[in-house]
Amino acid sequence: MAHVSQVQYYNEPVEKQLGFVAMVQTGKTLHLAGIVSIDDQLNVVAPDDMGGQIERVYDIIEKTLAKSGATLQHVVNEMIFVTDLQKFAAAGAVRAKRYAKCAPPATTAVQVSALFFPAAMIEIQVTAVLP
Repeated sequence: MAHVSQVQYYNEPVEKQLGFVAMVQTGKTLHLAGIVSIDDQLNVVAPDDMGGQIERVYDIIEKTLAKSGATLQHVVNEMIFVTDLQKFAAAGAVRAKRYAKCAPPATTAVQVSALFFPAAMIEIQVTAVLP
């Protein structure tokens, strides 16, 4: 179990309502929970638009990492869950653009039948290591 001092929220009221935290830090390692394309009111951002959802997810990931002084260049692993691999592949340039200035992390992408929010098309979980 994570200690309170290791926890970082992205949107504390929402995360507490749902019973999770966005990030736990253990030593120099940052463990980000699966991030989906939602706003502060739990509405899916960019429904039916894989590229738009990828943008929103990476916006949230970058803001969450920044709370511990990290950026995408510190990400060493990604686990990507999508509801449609073809749409994910077609929108791949959106993700590639986010890693254009650094080496991409080790990545696994899998197709799933559904995510927690029915209109969500992608969820990304990352691990980052601080220098």
